[in-house]
Amino acid sequence: MSYAGILATVNLYKSEKNQLTSDLSDILMNITDASKKTADLTAQETEKKSYVRENYDKEDTEYQVQMDEINAEFEDQLSQVNAWESELEQQKQAKETQVQMTSSYLDSFTEVLKNNVKKDFTYGQGK
Repeated sequence: MSYAGILATVNLYKSEKNQLTSDLSDILMNITDASKKTADLTAQETEKKSYVRENYDKEDTEYQVQMDEINAEFEDQLSQVNAWESELEQQKQAKETQVQMTSSYLDSFTEVLKNNVKKDFTYGQGK
């Protein structure tokens, strides 16, 4: 393979690695957002339950109805966020694998380029 061909391949893998790294960064930001969403949901649940505790008598049936509604709403929203977070974790693992493979290819072609340059440099020097 010519220098130009090897160099073009190296540049292609560099570009691909940069794009994959950017995609991975976006996924990591979304994972952070999912964690924040979980914390926000927990805070909202606590706030709603505090309101019910302050404004309803524990012996009142409305108290239990309100608490059950809060719990159901929280569990539903939390399951949605957990599903999203699981999906993001899978995407993260896939991108990390792609970055590792691309890095390996990049390292291989970079080494081939170095060896070809070294051969040409030493060619004709009696070695």
